[in-house]
Amino acid sequence: MKKLIVLIFISLFLTAGCTKYSFGRTEINKILFVNAVGIDKAEDGSEDIIVSSATKNINPASGSREGSSGSKTKTNILTSRGATTAEAIRDLSAYSDKRVFYGHAEYILIGEEAAKDEILKYMDFFARDHEIRLNSKVLIVKGYTALNTLRKIGDEDVFVGDLLESLLSNKDKLSISDEIHIVDTMNMFDYPYMSPYIPCIEIVSGNYEDSGEQSNIDRLKLSGFALFKGEKLFGYITDRMARGFNWVRGKIRSGIIIVKEPGGQSVSLEIIESKTKIIPKLTDGKLNIAINIKLSSNVMDIKGTKNIFKKDILNFLEKQQEEEVKKEVQDILSFAKENNMDIFPISYEVYRKYPVLWESIKNDWNKIFPDLKISVNIDSVINRTYDIEEPIRSGYGVEK
Repeated sequence: MKKLIVLIFISLFLTAGCTKYSFGRTEINKILFVNAVGIDKAEDGSEDIIVSSATKNINPASGSREGSSGSKTKTNILTSRGATTAEAIRDLSAYSDKRVFYGHAEYILIGEEAAKDEILKYMDFFARDHEIRLNSKVLIVKGYTALNTLRKIGDEDVFVGDLLESLLSNKDKLSISDEIHIVDTMNMFDYPYMSPYIPCIEIVSGNYEDSGEQSNIDRLKLSGFALFKGEKLFGYITDRMARGFNWVRGKIRSGIIIVKEPGGQSVSLEIIESKTKIIPKLTDGKLNIAINIKLSSNVMDIKGTKNIFKKDILNFLEKQQEEEVKKEVQDILSFAKENNMDIFPISYEVYRKYPVLWESIKNDWNKIFPDLKISVNIDSVINRTYDIEEPIRSGYGVEK
């Protein structure tokens, strides 16, 4: 009987006032979902941090952006500032009639001036807060503040989050960039024997013709990697240098290599597959590194009319392909050694293969790395020629 009374009492307690208490839940129409966050150093010389939060405008035809009515953009941007990132983000609640929710934030944009400062003081909140996803992507904004970048691309008729997603989905086409998540960033900065790197984006202006009219339009572009020494931005690597970096990292998915056939005309080779191995070796007690790269490609485009699909000519093209890849790798290795920046990091491969040796040399790694002997070995093959075996205008099918 006593058990029954207790159960009735508990039931009455739990059901009483159900309409008043929501047990931590919030109606979805009362939540403002942030998709991209911009972090900047205040430009007035203070130590304040500027936070920009981009959300999707559900009704762009009648919606507003930063309080302006009549805007047709698909992006709303809220900005605030504070002594810390946490204070700035919490301060946004004073400007919004909804709960600002960062659990769906997919992109963290760091302005260049903030990156030149001690970047970790801007990033700590995102690694610590329980709402933020550790697989959110981090990007450095080259030459701009994150706020100005969000404003410029937010003026387009596409949502800023969708634009960033489309941009990063094409990263493998050229293999000059990559996706780096918050957890990856924290791991790199926690490892004292490497120089961290973060992909970067930039705004580029160009003339475009639409219906016969020329117009100058700002476009967002993937622009290689930002490199760090300690917690501060050191510089950028772009284009071939950035691809050389990805060769060493084993992150090449595709791309075009231009070679010349014996007649001097250009031939485009599409990278189909690649694999990289970094192999530390001890020779007579001295540490050396071998970087072995295997790749395969297909003939994608031929500028001339000469039939190149003969064994000796294909071997000639493969040799050029190997030389081009080797040059890209050697260029980034020279850059890294000259600036004493183990961005790859080769130190980790040494630790994995020779853990005992690593313990004895790790404190002197910054002295060892610039003089480290690194050999680069490339093995490539041209697989196929797609649907056409011979160049157009080569007389294929005509009796010779």
